[in-house]
Formats: sequence, C-alpha cells, structure tokens
Amino acid sequence: MKITYLENYATLSEKAAQLIASEVKNNPELLFCAATGGSPTGMYAEMSKQKSIYAKMRVMKMDEWGIIPLTHSDSCETYLKKHLLGPLEISDDRYTTFDTAPEEVDAECKRISQFTMENGPFDICILGLGKNGHIAFNEPGATLNPDFHKAILADSTIAHDPALSQGNEPAYGLCVGMEGIMQSKKIIFLITGKGKQEAVKRIMERKIGTDCPASFLWMHPNVECLIDSSAI
Repeated sequence: MKITYLENYATLSEKAAQLIASEVKNNPELLFCAATGGSPTGMYAEMSKQKSIYAKMRVMKMDEWGIIPLTHSDSCETYLKKHLLGPLEISDDRYTTFDTAPEEVDAECKRISQFTMENGPFDICILGLGKNGHIAFNEPGATLNPDFHKAILADSTIAHDPALSQGNEPAYGLCVGMEGIMQSKKIIFLITGKGKQEAVKRIMERKIGTDCPASFLWMHPNVECLIDSSAI
C-alpha cells in the first residue's frame, strides 16, 4: 500500500481525481467501482471538471442500503446520480446498479456476481473507511464474505440514518465482497473524516485480521491510500 498524507480534504480530493484521470486516459472504457459517502464527494466534484474524458467509462455501484428504497434521499443510488452519474453524464448503458428490496436480494446478488464474473475485474475500485474498519459493507467479524452479498450492518454503520433500523429485519445492505475488491486492478483508498483515528491506527499496525477488513488491503499490490489531516 502506497500511503500519501494530504494537508486537507480538498487536496485529497484533487489527488484522487488526478489518479483516476491518469488511468482513464490510458483506458477510456475502464470499469469503475463507485463508493458513496462523504469521502469521495470532493473527488467526484473534481472529476466533473474534466467530464469529457469520462465519456466511455463504465460504472458499477459498490453498495446500497437495505430497508430504504432506491428513491430515498439517503440511498447510494440517489447519491451517485447527484455526484457522479449526472455531472459526468454517465449513460444508463454504462451504469450497473442493483436494488436492495427484500424480494429482490437473492436474485440481485446472483445477477451482480454474474456481471462481475463476465466483466471484471474492476479497473479502479474506490474505497472509504468505516469507523469500525469496514470497507464497503464488509463489516468486521469472525469471517469475511468473498462474494457480492447481503451484509448485516454494524450499529456504527446504521448510525448513518435511523431509518435503516426501522424494517422488519436487521438492517442490511448489498455490497461487493472482499474477492471483488482484492481482484481490482487498482484501489484508491480514501481516509478522511473525524472519528476514524482508531481504525487508522489499527490499519497502520500492518496486521491482517477480519476484525478490520481494511487491513486486507496490505495484501493488494496496487493500493493508493490517501489520508488527510482530519483522520489522524
């Protein structure tokens, strides 16, 4: 893992966008696995300043909250439409999404697993860091799931939105598994935001363990880890 410390969130976002632009210029049709949340928002804004170079890039959504519908204001779908798909003018034929409605979960997991098998690996995978060390919705546990799967969410993850715990079953999400992440050709790992100091400290121990899924990134040969001052 190549670690770069940045002065602030703005410089982290600029650096991340530069890394992506360089890859896209070499491979305009690359497959981009898109994260959501506060970490990549600035990066997507920087990318939109050069939107013409993304005219052929393909995008797959990394994860999605269960319980709430795709049309919910806090859904990953809504976020991506606002910050990435709209600004970069990613057409529907270049975007792969999935629904987390309970009756769709099994079929969607199979469909996306088949898609990644046929179209993968991801050329670029964007990751943020959860306060408990999770990446995507791969939460800490006794074991980690290699496949695209339904993930039961940790309390610290549910805290994102109280509505996530108002369903008839434990809060869940669908997400790319550890195999899909680790097979990516390049990973851009964004570490920013308050409350992540303990997770960062755990990662920097360079000890691989399922108690911190992000620690597995030490085993990947091409990870650009960008850390801004707010996270340390």
